Amino acid sequence: MRIAKVIRAPDFDKILEEYMQNNKKKPKYGNDAFLEYAKKIISHSNYSGMPDVFGDRGEIQWEAPSNRKSGKFKDTHHKRREWWRQKALSIGIDPNTDSTWISKTAKAIHPFGIKPCKTCGKELEIAYAYPNEHLFTRIRKLPYIDETFELSEIEHVCDLLARLDERFGSKIYEDLPKLFATTSITIPPLANDFDTWENFLRDVYIPQEPRMLSPGAMSNPPDRFDGFHSFNRCCRATVDTGRSKENLKSYVTDRRVFEYWVDGDWVAADRLMGQVRSNPIFEQENCFNDVQGGVHPKPCQADHIGPISLGFTHRPQFQLLCKTCNSGKNNRMYASDVRLLIGVEKAGESVISWFAKEIWDLRKAAVVDAETALRLSKLLRDNRHTYMSLLKELLDRGFYTFLASLLHLEAADFDPEFVDLRVRNHLTYFDFIIKNPRTTKYATEQKARRIRIAFTSLTDYHKKENRSAFVISNDRSAAEFSAGFSKLENLRSVTNDLDRKIAEIVGEGKLSEADLRALAKSLPDILSANSAPFSSVRDHFARGMCEVGKELDVMWSTDRYVRSTPGEIIE
Repeated sequence: MRIAKVIRAPDFDKILEEYMQNNKKKPKYGNDAFLEYAKKIISHSNYSGMPDVFGDRGEIQWEAPSNRKSGKFKDTHHKRREWWRQKALSIGIDPNTDSTWISKTAKAIHPFGIKPCKTCGKELEIAYAYPNEHLFTRIRKLPYIDETFELSEIEHVCDLLARLDERFGSKIYEDLPKLFATTSITIPPLANDFDTWENFLRDVYIPQEPRMLSPGAMSNPPDRFDGFHSFNRCCRATVDTGRSKENLKSYVTDRRVFEYWVDGDWVAADRLMGQVRSNPIFEQENCFNDVQGGVHPKPCQADHIGPISLGFTHRPQFQLLCKTCNSGKNNRMYASDVRLLIGVEKAGESVISWFAKEIWDLRKAAVVDAETALRLSKLLRDNRHTYMSLLKELLDRGFYTFLASLLHLEAADFDPEFVDLRVRNHLTYFDFIIKNPRTTKYATEQKARRIRIAFTSLTDYHKKENRSAFVISNDRSAAEFSAGFSKLENLRSVTNDLDRKIAEIVGEGKLSEADLRALAKSLPDILSANSAPFSSVRDHFARGMCEVGKELDVMWSTDRYVRSTPGEIIE
């Protein structure tokens, strides 16, 4: 598409006066310092050609949310994403190979390196220059630090160092290498003086975005004009409901709930993930994206090639990605991931859970580039929303025993051992798994923990009020789901006592750990005895999810799933 022509900024004072006359209120520009900053940004040559700079009344269109359903500016988000893609290419960043291209571009073109907060006006750097709880935890462990030494998340790390120097003198420099140590950054021998350490922090440490520090403003293109969240670190947790401490915890809950309600040998997968973190053979392996250039700190993390949050199985094979790339990938797939998964399937291994198989089978061959990989990721995400809705109805109706049958508790009966574990082309491989039967009580404890966490995380997941979900339903899927529920009702006489016990665990944790272990010990026998009727129930639900998959399949080319440009990378 063509890049829009440069728009000359109009008289803002006049616009504000006219806007308030017509609307009886001031535009939502926030703090006055933020408005001045916005004026400078939209007029800066680095953002020349940004689509839809002004609204119908001349107000700055700072935000371009992706969920606009109608109106003149419903496509602004997609047009701006294409602008960012072209900008990335113009400065030598390739969106087709760099998974963090869009945030990297926003940081590269920002003209000032600092921005004011929309709420309070406080200016903070966009760089990873502010201490976080990881660093504070280490500082608090120093024997000479007590409560009288204030720690602030919005104090620049060099200012913090200056205060430490002032308070404790040369003693602090003996501990600095330990305080700032990370697995990805090697701290060289440095002189015990402030200037040397400040130069190192500013020139070497901060640019590598270490886990001990956080940015003053998180990147957020194309949703925001300048590519950064409007609320800085100082106010974001209190203003942005999605980033409150409570909801930040819920993000962990989301990841946890998906892990427990998909198919796969979870014991073997968890064991291999631990191997990636602890086995020396993985320590010096490069990130999958290392060939793209840039900083890819070691050691790498274990990436589920097919994200379990999209319905892929929790299986023992992983792709090695550095922390930055793994975080940037999030719950989306590369086109190369899809090709790899198709190859694994051809070798006879299952890669997709029962509830997502239909849409995966219908559309996996349609993935030819990054844009279509993203499209399939979005389809699978909406399929998951529908599955989670089904699980909620099962939970609400009290069908806990059937839900437990989906947890694959039998995997805990074996201790996996990987024969000839190795890495090839950034992927983990082994010849085969020796499954040694477990004869200790650890298997029961593992099952008990899985039951407790799976159900409590599922309950917590559905408590989140500001959750956005798109649920698919039609007469055919509803009929299959209804048939499954009817069969479960007929099984009440068999499952009622166990349903009640599990409900107590989900409720207020009234059962003791001993009761929970007893439940975990008896549950497999009950599930085994009722495997045939439970299998019949799941067949109904699987057919219902097949209908959901077919419904999603016909939406492949709709606006909800099609991005603004072919070849657009998954960020």
